[in-house]
Amino acid sequence: MTNTRQDDREELKLRKKLNYIVKIFAQDYFMVLVTDFIQDRVEISRVSEPVVPLLSQTLSGSNTYKDLFDFYSEQYVSGQDQEVFRTQTAAEEVRRKLALSGAYNVSVHHKYQGRDCPTEIAFIDVSDERDGSECLIAARFIEDIVRQQIALKKQDDMVRTLVQDYNAIYHIDLDADTFTILQASNVVNEDLYDYAYRNMPFQAAMRKFVNGMVREEDREIMLRLSSCDYIKERLKREDGYSYRYQVTPKRGMRYFEMRIVRARTDEEGHFAIMTARNVDETAREELRVQREIEKANKELARALETAENANRSKTDFLSRMSHDIRTPMNAIIGVTAIAGANMDDKEKLRDCLAKINTSSQYLLGIINDILDMSRIESGNMEIHEENFALTDVLKDAVEMVLPRIREKKQILETRADGVRHANVVGDSGRIQQAFVNILDNAMKYTPEAGHITITAEEKEATGGPVGIYIFTFRDDGIGMSRAFLERIFEPFEREEDLRVSKIQGTGLGMAITRNILHIMGGTISVESEPGKGSCFTVTLPLKLLNRAKEKKVNDLNILKRENFGGKRVLLAEDNEINREIMTEIIGETGVDIETAADGLIAANMFEEHPEGYYDLILMDIQMPRMNGYEAAKAIRAADRKDAGTMPIVAMTANTFEEDIHAAYRAGMNAHLAKPVNLNQLDGILRQWLGDSKR
Repeated sequence: MTNTRQDDREELKLRKKLNYIVKIFAQDYFMVLVTDFIQDRVEISRVSEPVVPLLSQTLSGSNTYKDLFDFYSEQYVSGQDQEVFRTQTAAEEVRRKLALSGAYNVSVHHKYQGRDCPTEIAFIDVSDERDGSECLIAARFIEDIVRQQIALKKQDDMVRTLVQDYNAIYHIDLDADTFTILQASNVVNEDLYDYAYRNMPFQAAMRKFVNGMVREEDREIMLRLSSCDYIKERLKREDGYSYRYQVTPKRGMRYFEMRIVRARTDEEGHFAIMTARNVDETAREELRVQREIEKANKELARALETAENANRSKTDFLSRMSHDIRTPMNAIIGVTAIAGANMDDKEKLRDCLAKINTSSQYLLGIINDILDMSRIESGNMEIHEENFALTDVLKDAVEMVLPRIREKKQILETRADGVRHANVVGDSGRIQQAFVNILDNAMKYTPEAGHITITAEEKEATGGPVGIYIFTFRDDGIGMSRAFLERIFEPFEREEDLRVSKIQGTGLGMAITRNILHIMGGTISVESEPGKGSCFTVTLPLKLLNRAKEKKVNDLNILKRENFGGKRVLLAEDNEINREIMTEIIGETGVDIETAADGLIAANMFEEHPEGYYDLILMDIQMPRMNGYEAAKAIRAADRKDAGTMPIVAMTANTFEEDIHAAYRAGMNAHLAKPVNLNQLDGILRQWLGDSKR
């Protein structure tokens, strides 16, 4: 008799534990019952009184299975379903179904709040013998599921349905160091499903599992986190915690997550629910995301470093520009003052003018470099094709730096014997600019009496009349460090060397050169060693000409100025000093000059005078009230015969390619860049004021 009572107590205790599990995972069910068919007894685990009122009261009077379901059918089941429902839920039918499959579902319409609500009642076998003698009965509304047409698997075990993401579920008595296996379907935990194994103490079972299945790096932390004392202490502060571990791979599974939560029970003591699930897919996705984040962080770090380097370079550049621009400006201002104090000393004046010209040309070079770099970065640099002699371009480039080479008593050698086809098609001006930049560097960084050698050779290219030209610029100057060689072609870069700190330069020349050559399909490389000099190699593909080209004439002297007496020019310029200078320069040709301080005045002066009064209009662009474009359009729109034929030439500091196109679109005939080159100015005057003017 004593043993029977003890067995009853143990059985009741087990059922209570089962109820605790159900309470955790069955919040969507309005009724959960535990039924013992052998003893014909029903116990309530969970009941929602608003949904099934009086059910608890009925069970308190009679808790037999038949009485319960007769009452439920009469009170809550829709009339059209009652007969079938009684047949489906008869004790014999339920036991038979459970013995076959372990789970049995019945669909019925439950009367609730004046409606017939689709309801599912699940019967789940929980008997040790799996004979249907004990079961869980759980009822829930499935109206939303029906409405959304979600097909449910009605044969699934209720617990499996609720915990389908878990490979194993355990109930742990932390005080007694025991555990109950509620589910253990994963191969990693299959040892725990053995009946002999399940009788081991919880911590002993964990040690066996951890030492046999978990990788060595995770064993210590896992044993500590799953000890009964640690779990009790941890669950005092929080509802649950989890940790991830790796097992010795079996059937492709490697990553698992163990979660331990506090069991909500009325029983005295410390209880916990422990679950285990495979997280391989999650781990792989997290690893992929982590790698992407790391990659993105590296790219951001590189971008930040690049941006910071660029900012530092630009800051250094602006600092150098401030110095380099102020240096020639200081010379121009200072020498101008000296000239003003020595007006009677012609020799002194000539010396001052020469120095002013040198400083002005250097200042103009700085401005041109900045504008070229801006064109390149905006993608607006255009390449123009023309027929030219390659040897002439090389000669012109040499002649541009030759005076300074002679000043430093350097020796320059040029070898072009390897060029078989000198007549080619390309942008001679840009090629010359690239060569001058390289030669200028060689001259600046080679000491007095040093050597500079230029060699040119030609290699045939396959697939058409194209020649591959290789130009080598070698010097025995101070050379460059390996670190600087890696960034020599970057904008704003200059070697940090005391020997070159006083040498003038923007740090843009090599960047411009590389980009010019790249646009034309060429390349540039450099070899250098400190103290032994440098060697730049340019490779450039150029189309070949089939016929000989006239030799280009290079005349560096100022052309003899012609006399255009009797001609009248209207100059529109808002800057008073520029008006005075241009009036003086143009006036030397005998031209009669009239001036306008802005575009509106110029347009009015044109209309106020008779046809043919002006022979040429020189038009600045950026002027107040009416700019040059607007003034040109106004003149072209005038109601008079010479409005469409009057020569209008833009004379402006707006020198980008789009500025030139804008001038033509406004109706202008030509474009003259400031600062004005005297040869180009005289060419404009000859074109439009000469006897053979168009």
